[in-house]
Amino acid sequence: MLSWIVIVILIVVGIMAIKFNHLRHRFFIVLLVLLALFLYSSMALVSDENSLNLNSSDGIFSAIKVYTGWLANGFDNLKALAGKAIKMDWSSTNSSFIKKN
Repeated sequence: MLSWIVIVILIVVGIMAIKFNHLRHRFFIVLLVLLALFLYSSMALVSDENSLNLNSSDGIFSAIKVYTGWLANGFDNLKALAGKAIKMDWSSTNSSFIKKN
């Protein structure tokens, strides 16, 4: 229940940020709200999956280790995916898709 309240508050702050006059301020605040939503939702997901105890200092340090490991693994996966996409031969085409008259 608390997670939904935090998400709703962040969305309301994002909507209020859109009301600002300057485009630069709008973009920056919306970016911050999206970053906060990502961090909160991913931390809640990792915490639930690993049954982390956030009531003690040992539990908090354990949660930080697990979460940073999760983030690092995600960035490594993105790096590998981007590297494989760059190395692909994007110029070759399948002749069955091109109809010649």
